Amino acid sequence: MNDSTAGDWDRFVVALARCLAELPSRATLVLAASGNRYAQFVQFDIRLSAELAGNDFLLEPISPASAQRLRELGWTAPNAGRDVDNWSRTLLWPISDRTLVELARGAAIGLHDAMGVRSPAELRAKGWTENPGALDLSVLGVVGRREPPDRSPARG
Repeated sequence: MNDSTAGDWDRFVVALARCLAELPSRATLVLAASGNRYAQFVQFDIRLSAELAGNDFLLEPISPASAQRLRELGWTAPNAGRDVDNWSRTLLWPISDRTLVELARGAAIGLHDAMGVRSPAELRAKGWTENPGALDLSVLGVVGRREPPDRSPARG
């Protein structure tokens, strides 16, 4: 990772931790890149659940070395015997700011190092909530405002 990219990921980690701290109960946040590479966060009343895509969904599987790094960061590996297809982490509230930053950093490492997302600019964010009103993802900056490409046929 070059210095410019490292700085982008550092800023992304801070923004993601802040976004997670502000997620309302019953909200879901998905950060996705091409190739079905994604991180997903679901906020409940008493817990925050996080997932990283497992190899069953990825075009390029996570290497054994990257899988070991994810375990070291506190992620639980997928377990086909228990119908768990993704890497996961669950935190119970109250969650300190430091722990949210660690979770965000782990997600960034999963996206970048394990799944090969080169830059946060490759990510698009979408989110929703069961509560009335839209979910504000503006704290994520460009990632939070990124719209999926228009896939409609060209007009001419």
